[in-house]
Amino acid sequence: MNARFGFAVWRVACLIVPPATVGAAVDRVKAEDPLLFTLSLSGVPMGESSLLFQEQGPEEPREMPEERLSLDEEEVTEESGEFRDDSGNDPRDFRNKFMPYYRYTELRNGLQAHEWTLFGFYAFTPRIGMTFELPAFKYVDASDAVPGGFRFNPPGPIGGPGIPGFAASRGPNADAHQFGMGDLILRFFIRPEATEWYYDAPGWSPRSGTKMNISLLPLIETTVPTNTDDLLGSDTWILSPGFAVVGDTPTMGFLAAMFFYDFNAAKDSDEPYVSRFRARIFLLQPFSKPGPGLFDGLYMMPEFQPIYDLREQRFSLWIGPEFGKIFLPEGGSIESIAVYAKPGWGWNKDSFGGDREFTFETGVRISF
Repeated sequence: MNARFGFAVWRVACLIVPPATVGAAVDRVKAEDPLLFTLSLSGVPMGESSLLFQEQGPEEPREMPEERLSLDEEEVTEESGEFRDDSGNDPRDFRNKFMPYYRYTELRNGLQAHEWTLFGFYAFTPRIGMTFELPAFKYVDASDAVPGGFRFNPPGPIGGPGIPGFAASRGPNADAHQFGMGDLILRFFIRPEATEWYYDAPGWSPRSGTKMNISLLPLIETTVPTNTDDLLGSDTWILSPGFAVVGDTPTMGFLAAMFFYDFNAAKDSDEPYVSRFRARIFLLQPFSKPGPGLFDGLYMMPEFQPIYDLREQRFSLWIGPEFGKIFLPEGGSIESIAVYAKPGWGWNKDSFGGDREFTFETGVRISF
């Protein structure tokens, strides 16, 4: 009943029923349900009054869209024990990944190499994983290399592409151009719960109010001679036990230091013995959180690789800054995609050695 209809009924009722009776009825309705009486005079349908003014329960909290403040999507907690690094560089991130890359390398002795490598990570369990790194297509040009052979270089460390291997004793006059497959590198490592430590982030940092982590990861690396020609690898089976220490930084990045000892488990008689210490140290710093913008998801990661050869008592160093951008696809099984470029320069006291003079690497890291 709207107001006009109610007023008309009241007028008719006044003509049929004595006004005193109508007034008493109106007063009774007003006393029993004041809200209904008010609504009837204001034009609101009476049948809807109970729907508009029925008692509501407590409002359920709405799920707000997640906003990433860094490369880490999930807050590090002792309960979760999981880490997420969308750049694909953190050894604590045990998600499955596929990370193919291309790399150009120029050694000090003039040898040049182009590699197209299949690189990835597979998690057997949340705390046991393996990386594989296979130069499926490798082209070596030794036509401009200086005489004296090519010294074998150590393979790459855990968590990223490393140094290409070449035959230890091979002159540039024979088969100076070679194309084929290089040596396979496998890395096995674990993330024990007993070697993870958590502590409160400092109050001045963007991580304030959350937990930071530092972890110790034992690992072992092995280089298997799968090369199809002499210049494409080495006829030496190398074992490299080691460990990694990885910790969060207050600036939303992380610092990682990995240490290895390389030695030959088996080799051909014409290959040199291998005995060296090798390290990989890198610091990842995000500049912006991932997003749809052109400058979203940017990061930089300078890396240092010091090597000390115990047999030759020789030290060498390689430095390579990585610049990358992270994309976050919506839906599907792919959680993040990172594209990067990484130039690098080597330093060694030898004028003409088998160490790296210049490298350039570019690739994509896909996390599932």
